[in-house]
Amino acid sequence: MAEERVPVFNLKAVVRETRVAASTLRVWERRYGLPHPQRAPSGHRLYSRRDIETVRWLSQRLSEGMTIGQAVALWRSLEEAGKDPLLEYIQRPGGRPVVEQEALGHWRDAWVAACLAFDEAAADAAFGQALAVLPPEVACTEVLREGLAWIGEAWYRGEATVYQEHFASHLAARRVQTLLMVTAPPSRPHPVLIVCPPGEQHAFGSLLLTYLLRRDGWNVIYLGADLPVEETVAAVRRAAPRWVIASAYHLPPVAGIQALGLLLREMEVPLAFGGRVFNQVPALRSRITGYFLGERMEETPARLEEWAAWPLSIPPIPTIPEEYHRAQTLYLEQEWPIRARVLSLLSVHPITRNLPGWLPEYTFSHIRSALALGDMALADTYVDWLWGLRDGFSLPEGWVAPFLEAYWKGIKRYLGEDGAPLLEWLDRQMNNDRGA
Repeated sequence: MAEERVPVFNLKAVVRETRVAASTLRVWERRYGLPHPQRAPSGHRLYSRRDIETVRWLSQRLSEGMTIGQAVALWRSLEEAGKDPLLEYIQRPGGRPVVEQEALGHWRDAWVAACLAFDEAAADAAFGQALAVLPPEVACTEVLREGLAWIGEAWYRGEATVYQEHFASHLAARRVQTLLMVTAPPSRPHPVLIVCPPGEQHAFGSLLLTYLLRRDGWNVIYLGADLPVEETVAAVRRAAPRWVIASAYHLPPVAGIQALGLLLREMEVPLAFGGRVFNQVPALRSRITGYFLGERMEETPARLEEWAAWPLSIPPIPTIPEEYHRAQTLYLEQEWPIRARVLSLLSVHPITRNLPGWLPEYTFSHIRSALALGDMALADTYVDWLWGLRDGFSLPEGWVAPFLEAYWKGIKRYLGEDGAPLLEWLDRQMNNDRGA
């Protein structure tokens, strides 16, 4: 209302109502332009009711842990979005303020749009705005990580390209690496080793986890993407870490984590693990000799603290059925002729001959991993994902069934009845009506 902006209160009244010192109010006004009092003919400051509420708003943000610079940046960002901070900043029970969530969405959308347009300066500006207001770990997870997840989904829908996704991933990694360079020296003596298992190229999550743990004082050794299991074991012998942490974005690298966990158990070094695929397929968690970190990366530092105080016993992993051992042994022996047969069948079928070239190998890698883990049902989610590709990539109607049939025929030809776990699973997938 208009009367809320009428300047009628002197400085003493504002100090009395807000309990903010006069000297502080003068600094805020001089450095940040908030509040913005008028001047009486005598030169004394006169404040409106809105000025008083503005001071209270800033003071509340300080009590929540922001610096005055961050609070002012949040105020400005809300105004730029056409919102009134005094009306919009509402605290959700147990969560972030509504407007902070909206501001995060605005910065994330701006970062994504800039990445898709290859506009590095605009992407840096959007992330910088979030970084000015929020703790850096929140800005990284909510803008960079969630922005990358959105771009990944856009690729799946056919709305973004591989090169756009690579550009965004590279840009996000550079920003986190820059923040890593200015973290304080570790305050904990025992190192933590963070690795991506063989075949895992999605390294941003592990890099971000490195930063979160470094911020919490952990001495982290980050070894990057696609590291062979034997190299990880060699690094463990050299570094003697308190923990080894491995993450997987999709199913194929999980077999490497399984193998690593078994070796680390013999070395009496605990393995912790997590990542997107363990959230998507919870049954995978029981296949790993180690501790599941939970679905939220941000909780990892506290979880490691808890486990250090109250060590957990690692539950035994399920025994892999003998038929899976036999099928895996034969499959590995016959993989190349199976591959040649499958690719030949795909190339002559009118529906499957023009599919994207990466699809067959990606499918082989999922089959190998589920077979090694002892349960082909662990790859069900991947086939669900294949059905969804039809819309995003303009693939022909009904392509998944003949695609999988080629695998069934190749495996049947070279493994016969010993390939029963694979053949039964493929038969079930081909006869599922998900694509109808």
